[in-house]
Amino acid sequence: MISEQALIALVGTLYEAALDNDLWPGVLEQIADATGSAQAAIASADRAANIVSVMAPRADPVLLASWRDDWAFRDPFFLRAILRPPGEVYTLESLITREEFAASEVFNAVWRKANCSLAAAAANLITENKFCVLIGISSPRGGGSLTGEQLHLFEIISRHCSRAVRISRKLWQLDLARLAALEQIETLAHGVMLADARGRVAAANALAKEMLDAREGLFLCDGRLACAGRGDIFQMVAALSARAPPELGPAGGKIIVPRAPPKPPLDILVAPLVSRGRLKDVPWMDFGSPVAIVTVRDPYLEQKREEEKLRRRFALTPAEAVFAAEILKGDGRRAAAGRCGITDGTAKSHLAHIFEKTGTRRQAELVRLLLDAVHAPEAEASEP
Repeated sequence: MISEQALIALVGTLYEAALDNDLWPGVLEQIADATGSAQAAIASADRAANIVSVMAPRADPVLLASWRDDWAFRDPFFLRAILRPPGEVYTLESLITREEFAASEVFNAVWRKANCSLAAAAANLITENKFCVLIGISSPRGGGSLTGEQLHLFEIISRHCSRAVRISRKLWQLDLARLAALEQIETLAHGVMLADARGRVAAANALAKEMLDAREGLFLCDGRLACAGRGDIFQMVAALSARAPPELGPAGGKIIVPRAPPKPPLDILVAPLVSRGRLKDVPWMDFGSPVAIVTVRDPYLEQKREEEKLRRRFALTPAEAVFAAEILKGDGRRAAAGRCGITDGTAKSHLAHIFEKTGTRRQAELVRLLLDAVHAPEAEASEP
């Protein structure tokens, strides 16, 4: 098996891998050797988006890809394993009988061909919402059962592995936050999201989150970006991945998403994310490295936010704020009154009150002041 000194060295290597994700394949090979197993693997499952990622350095890459893409969510052992609580070490036969699993399609299509036996054990490292990360070991075919000593050693290693993976995740999330800051998504006037190659949102500014929550034209469906009645946005995002199949068509583009009147359509632009801060894909994240920047313009929501800014900044009434936002369009009092559905007399009254509250006398002066207010940062716009 492994000496105490070698175990200490392995644990140290685990925490080194927390800082350098490129070390994980080698670490998994060391875990397999330390536990006397043929194979050690880490897999993650995003059940909301039906996405599985797996790292198993000693597995046949073709069989591994087949299991990941075609069999994972039909694997009875895996489907039961991802529901177990974190920290628990379980064997295959504790979740499904050997006879039942040996008769399953996935065993004969993948496990048997990969020379894996029914002597397998795993432990969940992370279980959050519908996302799970687990580590597993298995003996070669004909290896009998895993011994108590092997399972005890695997339990010790899995505890440290859990901590290392959590550290790795936290560091990756900090890198993602820095990437979002580099792209200045919170300073932009429109809704902005960073999406991975599967159409999952890795980061979003406050306006984009508000749009997704409203579910009016743009929303998350099974954890992925979707537009009402069409799949263009997912295809555009996915096509930005270097691994995208050619049938997805050109990468990026513009989408107009109609909505029920009186709300205007959403204007969505999907573009490749060109950034020096590009992150590496890591299997145990809730999403992959962002490949696309998705910008969404919602004229209705943007105007409502302008109205709220003006109302707070100048102590306007709700009706005055609505009229002030229309005045910003620069085509005069009567046109603004027509869009608000009010008489010219009411418009004159609103304008007089707005002049008084803003300390302005002329409409051109007022428009400049209002524009400065709506484009000011939130904290500045809120000052009296």
